[in-house]
Amino acid sequence: MFDRVQYKRIAKKQLQGRWLTPILATLFIFAISMILVTPSYASLFRNLSNMEDNLQIYENGYSYSVVNSGTKNNPGLFMQLILYFIMGVMTIAYTHLFIVLSHTTEKLSFSVFLNGFSLWLQGFLGFLWMMLWIILWSFLFFIPGIVKAISYSQMFFILAEHPQIGVRKAMRISKVMTQGYKGDLFVMFLSFIGWYILSAFTAGLLYLWLVPYQQMSFTNAYHALKTRALETGNLKEYDFQ
Repeated sequence: MFDRVQYKRIAKKQLQGRWLTPILATLFIFAISMILVTPSYASLFRNLSNMEDNLQIYENGYSYSVVNSGTKNNPGLFMQLILYFIMGVMTIAYTHLFIVLSHTTEKLSFSVFLNGFSLWLQGFLGFLWMMLWIILWSFLFFIPGIVKAISYSQMFFILAEHPQIGVRKAMRISKVMTQGYKGDLFVMFLSFIGWYILSAFTAGLLYLWLVPYQQMSFTNAYHALKTRALETGNLKEYDFQ
């Protein structure tokens, strides 16, 4: 049975007295994300400004290619790979922190989060492989893309807890673990929407509490799905070796 209320209740107990490191890790990721996002928005506004200027030139009788000027500053494949690399590494490090939190009751230092960066290869390849398939499924329609994203949602938990597993195998295991529980995972995600709306009115401060709480809750859901898959025989212990 998938009990999201219990996973969230346990998450609060697990984080009690141990909020500092998860909050610092969340703040670190927010800071990196802002550094990555700000240049993208600046480039977008520059392109929009260029398009407006070029449109005015065209109206004055000059021939100018608006399409070319609006796209020449777009990031190429190399920059996209760098973005995927950073996102993958941060995701695996963050997931690693909560996997460790779920296995101990002791307070953890910030170094535990930093140790997760040693899994940079698993993080990058996992993020790249997952995004590839989500994008391909999204070409069919928006809904299949969401369904597959949920189906692959356990990949980083698997890679963080069992880094010796390859990304393709981790994806296959995630698909088995989420079989029959995709709707439950989706509803669990929706149960945090109200908190996200409320956080928007706190200048983002509430996010520092909300994101660790959500991640810890989904970490508990991962352990429950893994245990259920092993109990039903859908997965064996050697699948995680």
